[in-house]
Amino acid sequence: MEIVLQNIGKQFKNGTRALDHVTFTIPQGEFVSVIGPSGAGKTTLFRILNGMETPGDGAVLFDGSDISSMSGTARKNVKRSIGTIYQDFCLVENSTCLANVLTACLPDMGFFPAVFGVYGKERRAEALKFLDRVGLSEKSEEPVKNLSGGQKQRAAIARALMRHPKVLLADEPAASLDPVTGRQILTLLKEIQKKDGVTILMNSHNLEFSQELSDRIIGLKDGNVVFDGTPSEMNEEILRNIYISLEDSHLS
Repeated sequence: MEIVLQNIGKQFKNGTRALDHVTFTIPQGEFVSVIGPSGAGKTTLFRILNGMETPGDGAVLFDGSDISSMSGTARKNVKRSIGTIYQDFCLVENSTCLANVLTACLPDMGFFPAVFGVYGKERRAEALKFLDRVGLSEKSEEPVKNLSGGQKQRAAIARALMRHPKVLLADEPAASLDPVTGRQILTLLKEIQKKDGVTILMNSHNLEFSQELSDRIIGLKDGNVVFDGTPSEMNEEILRNIYISLEDSHLS
């Protein structure tokens, strides 16, 4: 699924301009890291892509169709094809790994099966398959609260995979983890990209991981795209332009 952002703008009621004429295209299957300082607009961008925010200006196209003009069914199908992985995992701590993964099925279920958690044998078997894929087959009946941070993020990835996504939005997926575990999680995402052809769009503060694993890096600053290129094209001057404000440069 190709993603095209055309002159996306977003201004909040307090006057903050989070995004300003953001334009780029992401073909299916790329691993793209979005970098930039706090307040650059990265989180707002992700919230627009997963449908939690609507842009004030511009258009978001999925395979050439503007999501804002889609009918209910078409819009639901696009949302179904996008999975999100969060920094704080967003899991139900008292539920088991298996139960958390199965919650990905809820939007497609009828009212009573959803309320009573009647997922059926096929869904349970598929959830177990994804838990095995992320290395948690032995933890399927373990409450999430007993897991390590890395294991929780693996469970969250398995839950996202239950949606059979074409795109995975990874919002700081390694920020809550130690460097070794963080690298393992991002390596797992890279393997998913390579094997399944899933687009990975990662919001990241970790430049080392971004440059190592990404096919492409987009740099945001003050709501604007100030860099869009390959990791090999990054240099110290570009990084300074992304991360250092004009005021800071005068002080240095």
